[in-house]
Amino acid sequence: MKKSKCTVLALICAAALSAVGCSSYDPNVLSDETEAAASSETSATAAENMVKSNSAVLLTNSTEELMTEPFSSYTYDFAVYDSNYMITVTPDETGAGLTLTVEDNSFGFSTFTVSPPADYIVCLPYSQEYASTVCSVIKGAESGENVPDLLKIDFYLNNFEDESLPYTVSRLYSILDNRLVEVEVYDDTEGKLERMDYIPESYLYRTEALKFMPAPEITVNESGALDVRVKTYALNPHDMTMTMGYEKIGEDNMLYYGYMAHAAAGEIYKYFKTTSLNVSDYENYVEVPGENGEDSRYFFKVDDPRFSDVDGLREYVSGMFSEKLVDSMFMNAPQMYRDIDGELYTILGDGGFDFTLGKLTITGWEVNGNEITYHTKQEKFSEEGNFTGYADGGDFVINVDFFFESAEVYTAEGFTVTKYRYPSGG
Repeated sequence: MKKSKCTVLALICAAALSAVGCSSYDPNVLSDETEAAASSETSATAAENMVKSNSAVLLTNSTEELMTEPFSSYTYDFAVYDSNYMITVTPDETGAGLTLTVEDNSFGFSTFTVSPPADYIVCLPYSQEYASTVCSVIKGAESGENVPDLLKIDFYLNNFEDESLPYTVSRLYSILDNRLVEVEVYDDTEGKLERMDYIPESYLYRTEALKFMPAPEITVNESGALDVRVKTYALNPHDMTMTMGYEKIGEDNMLYYGYMAHAAAGEIYKYFKTTSLNVSDYENYVEVPGENGEDSRYFFKVDDPRFSDVDGLREYVSGMFSEKLVDSMFMNAPQMYRDIDGELYTILGDGGFDFTLGKLTITGWEVNGNEITYHTKQEKFSEEGNFTGYADGGDFVINVDFFFESAEVYTAEGFTVTKYRYPSGG
């Protein structure tokens, strides 16, 4: 997706006007509707000024204006092995970085200064009400293994000229030898370790006690199939370093085979849940009169070389999902795909997104013949965006016809999804 200054700033403005801190913004959830919302250069400029000031947000509601209390500080409980700490996060004197004050078990204090990477700014909350969102603490693994907590800080893009830069990046911090340190991240994908200035994602799953995964990378290959790469970051707690690499996916790596299959399923299912297939010409639509007094519906021509009509779309979807799931997807999709004049059209539908649900993690699996059942848990958040614990994420079930040879780029074929629940609900 091509990024523009207006696009990102419109997202910032929208977040501000809903009084939600920057850290609640998920760069992995973007849509064509998001880009369409960024149509006013005036509003974009206003949003830019607001972000640069890192001040409280002025909310306007018809006749009254409300000024919220600006963010000042927030304190996190932090644990490393058998030691407990308190970390207080405040803006630094310049307003461009953060000051982290660490209190140990003996009431000793130390400070640590965080400066943002080049081209980025610290993502401060818009008010004290959302102070908890300035950072996030990744707690040690629940399995009883001795794993240190990690403090994650997100940084927001401030250079809109370079379209290759991600919207949001992150750094991790923890305590080593009783002092706060940045977790040094190294890229090992080319066979040699190279230090990275930041993690180019802010949305990380803990897939194993000492391993983390951003959303899998999905591309459409020349045949129209989905190619998936699963990137992971492996933590060495003894020297607080982290190594980035790609998993080799196959039958000898069932955990990440499950993540690959689940991500591929979501890439297709989203077109029947949260967003429509690509529409490039919003003037190319057909009005279909409603029946029994209902309003007219507007169908837009789909621009996707993989699909020319509904039969082609259904055949493609049937290549990954069982017939029962395919029937349900087409029947319940708000997009309502239809052939008009021999071409594929869709309603620009959206089934809604449940923002109280977060990352989904595979907790185990069972193999019964060619059927694999993956068990999952899912993060739960309050309406205010505060983490409240985990809920049952449901079972993800696939039938495997064959495995490809283990590879870093895995073509998502050879299995059929028989049970699936979209991560946002439904």
